[in-house]
Amino acid sequence: MKKHIQLAKLYKGTEFFGYGLAVDGILLEQQVDTNISTKPNELPYITASFYLKEQQAENPIIIDLDQRETE
Repeated sequence: MKKHIQLAKLYKGTEFFGYGLAVDGILLEQQVDTNISTKPNELPYITASFYLKEQQAENPIIIDLDQRETE
């Protein structure tokens, strides 16, 4: 099942704090920063950085892209 990212506007109280990425309305954890880039006649894009915990680096999941294409 595909999950689509959502651009989230972040607030602390009434003060705008920045942008983040969410899925199903839930902010993705471990975000360090996000940068939104725009160019004339192109769709805007976002670059996000995340902290990578030791366990995540040592034990990554495996996703077979060939298998996803046949679903």
